[in-house]
Amino acid sequence: MRMLFFTDTHIRGTNPQNRKDNFVDTIFRKLEEVFDIAKENDVDILIHGGDIFDRPDIAPSLVRDFIVLIDRYSLPIYAVAGNHDMFGQNPVTLNRTMLGLLDGAGIIRLLSPGEKLYFKDGNKKIQLTGQHYFYGLDVDSGKQSYIVKKDKDVDVAVHIVHGMLLEKPFFEGMAYTLIEDILDTEADITLSGHYHSGFTTKCIDNKYFINPGSLVRINNSLNELLRMPKVVLLDLQNEIKIQELYLKRALPGEEVLDRTKVETMAFRERKLSEFIQSVNSTGNYDTFDINNIIEQISKQQNLKEEVIKEALKRIGQAQELLGNEDWLEVG
Repeated sequence: MRMLFFTDTHIRGTNPQNRKDNFVDTIFRKLEEVFDIAKENDVDILIHGGDIFDRPDIAPSLVRDFIVLIDRYSLPIYAVAGNHDMFGQNPVTLNRTMLGLLDGAGIIRLLSPGEKLYFKDGNKKIQLTGQHYFYGLDVDSGKQSYIVKKDKDVDVAVHIVHGMLLEKPFFEGMAYTLIEDILDTEADITLSGHYHSGFTTKCIDNKYFINPGSLVRINNSLNELLRMPKVVLLDLQNEIKIQELYLKRALPGEEVLDRTKVETMAFRERKLSEFIQSVNSTGNYDTFDINNIIEQISKQQNLKEEVIKEALKRIGQAQELLGNEDWLEVG
């Protein structure tokens, strides 16, 4: 049996501000290539790792185009739902979404948590399970959703999760799950989405952990400029064979992502960081009122007005969150 895995297609009708091309045309061109790859490699089923759509109430015209594409190739698609596919990051809302509509109509088969599907391929029995995204998936209590039990008569167990599965630690403040945290899983292959950068396929204790990264590049980070979209072919016919296939119709990052905006944002963040550091490191002020401090620093550093406005905006947002306008003024 052969499966083709891809994830995070984020189908949408508008152009992300960082893209220079026609995003709708690009994503459907990529999807056509994914289906072509599946046909060329005699794939039995397609597997999607979630965030099929960029929002749960995407325009019906786009859903129609997607259905027409699926119907043209007549390949079954099994998927889990990503956070963008549902309202409020809550899987309970799926029946009110466009993805839920496709599932109800039998166009895409969503895998319900705890459900096990089985496929027979010759003498092999394959188990397929999945976990939708939910709030708290990557905190300690939620990480059990990555771990599955393999039935005794099953030869290969495949588990799909739309979660922040990573090969190495990320920055503080972001919930994530490390591969080393879920090595107790009995799944032979764990497929994940959500983390757009993806990682090179890992094999630990004869268990595979796979995230090819998002099929689309939405943000304009340097990593996304260099990354090329890919899919993963799973050949389960004899022994497990994994093959990463890069899309040939995907253009280089510099041709579709706006580099000028990257540089502008980097400069803006650098200046803002310098500004905040100066607030933290300097204590010789006549007042503890944050607005007066900002005014004094702006004069000392000869800062542009846009940097000052951005700092004040962020301080204002923090004040609203804390619900106390006097939080940065001491008596």
